[in-house]
Amino acid sequence: MTSARRLEYRADIDWLRAVAVIAVIGFHYELPGFSGGFIGVDIFFVISGYVISRLIWSGIQSDSFSFIAFYERRARRLLPALYLMIVVTGIAAWFLAPPDDYRMFYGSAVSTLLFSSNVFFWLQTGYFDLPTLGKVLIHTWSLSVEEQFYLLFPLTTWLWSRLFRDPTSRPSLVLIITGTVALCALDELLIKHSAPAAFYIAPLRAWEFLVGSIAFFMHRWSPIKVETRLVFASTGLVLILVAVAAFRPDTRFPGLHALIPCLGTAFYIIAFNRERGRPRLPLSEIGTFLGRLSYSLYLWHWPVFVLGRAALPLDVATSAFATAALLLCSLLLAYISYVAVERPARERVEWLGLRGSRMIAGAAVILIAVGVHGYAHDGYADRFPQSQARLLRYNAQTTEPFYRTHSCFLQPDDPFATYDFDACLKPAANKRNILLVGDSIAAHYAWGLRKDLPSDAYHLLQLTSAACPPFVELKLETSRNCNDINQLLRDQIKAGGFAAVIISGNWRSHLETYGQPPARRFDRDLNALLAATQEAGVPVLLFGPSIEFPAPLASTLFNYERTHVPVGNALLPLEASFKTDDHLRALARSYPLVQYVSILDTMCSERRCPLKIDAETPIVWDVIHLTPEGSKFVVSQLKPQLDAFLRRLEQPSETRAEDIMAGGSSTAPRNSVPRVQ
Repeated sequence: MTSARRLEYRADIDWLRAVAVIAVIGFHYELPGFSGGFIGVDIFFVISGYVISRLIWSGIQSDSFSFIAFYERRARRLLPALYLMIVVTGIAAWFLAPPDDYRMFYGSAVSTLLFSSNVFFWLQTGYFDLPTLGKVLIHTWSLSVEEQFYLLFPLTTWLWSRLFRDPTSRPSLVLIITGTVALCALDELLIKHSAPAAFYIAPLRAWEFLVGSIAFFMHRWSPIKVETRLVFASTGLVLILVAVAAFRPDTRFPGLHALIPCLGTAFYIIAFNRERGRPRLPLSEIGTFLGRLSYSLYLWHWPVFVLGRAALPLDVATSAFATAALLLCSLLLAYISYVAVERPARERVEWLGLRGSRMIAGAAVILIAVGVHGYAHDGYADRFPQSQARLLRYNAQTTEPFYRTHSCFLQPDDPFATYDFDACLKPAANKRNILLVGDSIAAHYAWGLRKDLPSDAYHLLQLTSAACPPFVELKLETSRNCNDINQLLRDQIKAGGFAAVIISGNWRSHLETYGQPPARRFDRDLNALLAATQEAGVPVLLFGPSIEFPAPLASTLFNYERTHVPVGNALLPLEASFKTDDHLRALARSYPLVQYVSILDTMCSERRCPLKIDAETPIVWDVIHLTPEGSKFVVSQLKPQLDAFLRRLEQPSETRAEDIMAGGSSTAPRNSVPRVQ
């Protein structure tokens, strides 16, 4: 093992921190080539495992380790800069955040101060998630994971040292490596059952810290020759860069995929373990400078991005100029934070005669009290006129009764057993039963359809699951229930028992996800569904893409009415939705029993769609999901097509297909939609 002498400054670690923070920022700022930049967090985890293992074991072996000194040092290292970021972010959010978002900010701030924001955001995770001002502190989840690691790892290490004075002994290493592999395997297995838990929960991320510990324990076996060390360092960087460039947000992660950047980080660290003959670092001065700033830069980059974009018109906020300006602002704030707060707090044990740890504890108590008060007072909704605040009254929680969430509309984390067969799929006697199937877009029509269909003659069944395309051949691993839901759909189609099926989905998103090479599954999977209904003789009403905006409509209208700052194209529907509409229309023509309904043709005129149902109610509450009033309004506008479809259901089956084909791709006249704005 190594002695306390090894606690010298390692420039290569700071250089690696720079790589990690650049990857994360590139991902969050949506820069080209950084689709997998989220793995920067995993690099940080491995680095932390290495650094903390080196610190603790050096202290234990020199009989100088102190739990109190360790925790105090960690607090001075991490908390003052974090507190500053929270305070400044809270002040800025006061002027920008709607009440619900500001309330969530306070909740996340309190959880961050209590080292539990990873749990907070895990519990807040849902299919309807969008980048919002309420999640301006979401990046602190990784800090909470690290802090939880710091709380438990010293005691675990101390106990381990009672069993193994030399942690690099064969029995010790075998147990540590076995535990690391087991935790990684458990993480991989849990992704299928609860991907958010596998992502956010600290015990399931502990193996990444242990990879860093193993890199420290490998010191005695680290390569000596420069050529070998270059191979290790280059291999590590290649693994990291491949993950940054090739991974996507929909990559199965963390689990086994996280091994790639974690092992890459370990290879890199091992290459520099030996003091003599370390390879030269490219752009070493810039890299080590950014590495020293990496913590402050990580703290500030996301609030600057979220608040900056919220304060700017959409066209400006998404421009390259704005992105560059926000990057420079993040760098400037990080430098100020590092020079004025982070570095002095790390170097000084006392400030103005007061012990730093006591000042940190006092600040935490005050900030927690402020956060609890803001959360309890609903984000101080009285900052705004009631009419403006009511624009924001709908969200994923308040729409649950209308979508029938957790009964007929399952969330990705809901087990299949949650589905309520009696309430959602039990046919009604002496009525025509119509089955509504699809994802959240199908669910948002449920309220309007239940209100519009004549209850004396028709009964609406509902089989919907969030983020689950209604593709009977699709196997999806990111949902606990999607495969079972689609198997049930397949069985229901074969069994019959209902008069017709209404199919809807987030077609624009699904076409982008499943319609790209090399798979190009979208057409194949949708064709398989329609062919199954055709074979069973079941008439189908296929709804086209729903109205979708580039930014959350309710908050856009709220900010516009409050500030009158131009919103650019934020109030115009996505052009890609119209292209998807044409794609589905052409596909549906191949099936005689399928009647296609273009929502966009019915609702929009000259690429402009309704924005409000009344002065206080937007048509959608995020970018695409209808408010209850919006659902009723859209279905009412579809009434001519719906009535025509229902009339055909009353006809003999031998003439039904011909009539549906004659109806074709149904659209209402352009002038049939009132201009609701």
